[in-house]
Amino acid sequence: MFMQKGFQRKATRLSSFISSLQSERLRFSFLHVCQFIRHVLFRIRNVNIVGPIPSRRLWHHTLTMRLLHAESIEFAEFFDTQIPDYLILSHRWGEKEVSYQQMRKNRAETGPGLTKIHAFCTLALRKGYEWVWIDTCCIDKKSSAELSEAINSMFHWYSNAVECVVYLSDVLTNGHHAGDKDFDVEFSTSAWFTRGWTVQELLAPRQLTLYDADWKEMGGKSALAAKIAAITGIGIQYIWMSDTRSRRDIIEEASVATRMSWVSGRQTSRSEDIAYCMLGLFDVNMPLLYGEGAVKAFLRLQSEILSKSEDETIFAWTSDPHSSGFSGFSSLLASEPRFFANSGDYSPIPVRDSQHLRYWMTNRGLALQIPMNDLRHSWENEGIFLELCVKRNSDDQAMGIEICRHSKSKQWTRSQSQLLVEMTLIELIEREGSEGRAAKGPPVTLYFPQFEVHPIVGKPGGFYRDGRQTKNHRGRKAQGIKY
Repeated sequence: MFMQKGFQRKATRLSSFISSLQSERLRFSFLHVCQFIRHVLFRIRNVNIVGPIPSRRLWHHTLTMRLLHAESIEFAEFFDTQIPDYLILSHRWGEKEVSYQQMRKNRAETGPGLTKIHAFCTLALRKGYEWVWIDTCCIDKKSSAELSEAINSMFHWYSNAVECVVYLSDVLTNGHHAGDKDFDVEFSTSAWFTRGWTVQELLAPRQLTLYDADWKEMGGKSALAAKIAAITGIGIQYIWMSDTRSRRDIIEEASVATRMSWVSGRQTSRSEDIAYCMLGLFDVNMPLLYGEGAVKAFLRLQSEILSKSEDETIFAWTSDPHSSGFSGFSSLLASEPRFFANSGDYSPIPVRDSQHLRYWMTNRGLALQIPMNDLRHSWENEGIFLELCVKRNSDDQAMGIEICRHSKSKQWTRSQSQLLVEMTLIELIEREGSEGRAAKGPPVTLYFPQFEVHPIVGKPGGFYRDGRQTKNHRGRKAQGIKY
C-alpha cells in the first residue's frame, strides 16, 4: 500500500512537470537528452563515456525553424522537410536590436534594429523570396532550450539558405567599387571581420552577397573572395569553390588547427561564445552553459572534437610567453583559441589507423596512449619529445611537443608550451620510415591535466629546477627548435 501511494505521488509529480514544460513551450531534442545523460553520468557516478554524441545529421529533421514573412512581418514555424526557400541575414549587432518578444507583440521601438529588419525584408521581396531569417528576432532567447537548439543548428541553417545577405553597417562605398583604394580601406576595416560568429556565416552559405550601410550591393563571395581571404587569413579555397561538393565537405578539408586559427583573433560579446561559435566549423554538438567561462567552454569543445577526430593538429598550438601568469607548463589542450594564431599552416600526416595516438577524457584528465614502453625509465628524470602526426605545409617539416612528468602528482604536462619542436634531428622518438610511429613494447598511458597547471618546483624531470632553466634549454628560438 505504501509503495502504491509512493508511485502515485511520483506519477503526479511527473505529470505536473510535463504540463509545465508544455506551458512554457520548451522543445527538447534527442541531442539534449543524450547530452544530459552524459553529463549526469560523468558528474554523479564518475563514469566516462568515450563515444561521441550522435551527429546532428541523424536527428536534425526533428528541429523546427522560425521564419519571418517578408511582407506581412509575421512568424511561422516549419519542420526541416517543410522549410521553404529563405534568405538569411549576417550582420553585426548594433543599438536597439528587436527581440522575438517585441516583434510578436508589435512593441518594437523605432530605431536602427527595426529599420534593418524592414530593409532586409524589402530586399528579399525584390529578389522574389517571401521568407527571411534574422538571428535577432527569429530566436526566443528567453528559452535556453531554443537558444541551444538554434546555435547547434546555425551552420545547417546558413548552409541551406538560398542566399546569405551580409550587411556591413560601418561601410559606406560612396560610389566606389572593388579595386578602388578607398573601397579596399573601408571594406577591410569593417568590424564584421572581427566577430566570432561571422566565420561560419561566411563559410557555410554557397551564395553570399555583401551590402554596405545604404544597402547598396558591393559584390558576391566569388568576386570578393581574394579580398576576404587577405583580410581574414582564411584560404580562398575554403571561402569560394565552384564545384558541387557541400560546404561542409570543403571546410572539413582544413585541419583542426587551421580552423581554430580562423577564429583565433576574433571577439564575441559573451566570453563562452568564442567556443560556441565554432560548433558548426567542427560539426559537433554540445549544450550551452553560459556562466561556465571561456576556458571551460573551449575545453569542452576540444573534448567533443577529440571524441570524433584523429587529427593531432589539435595539439599543435603555442601559448603566449608575454601573457600574465605564463609558466611554460600547460595541459595538452589549449585554454584559448588565440593560441592557434600561428597554427594555420599545420596539417595531419597520413598514417595507418594503428599509428594514431589514442586519447580519451577521464576523471584524471586527458589520457594519452603511446607505444613507447622502453623509454619509460628516461622519463623519470628527463623530459621527452612527443612526435605528432603533424607537418608544416610550407616545408613538410614534422612537428612535435615537449612533455615532462610532474614529480608529485605523477601527471604529465606540456613544457615549453610557447614553441613547437622540429622533429628532424631528434632521435628520442624514432620514426618507422613512412609508416609513422614505431611501436616498441606494450603501449603506455600518460595522463595530462585538463586545465592549466602551475610551474613545477623541485625536480620536474630536468626542465625547471627552483624556477631556473636547466642548461640544456638555453638559447632556443621562439618558434621551432632543432638539436
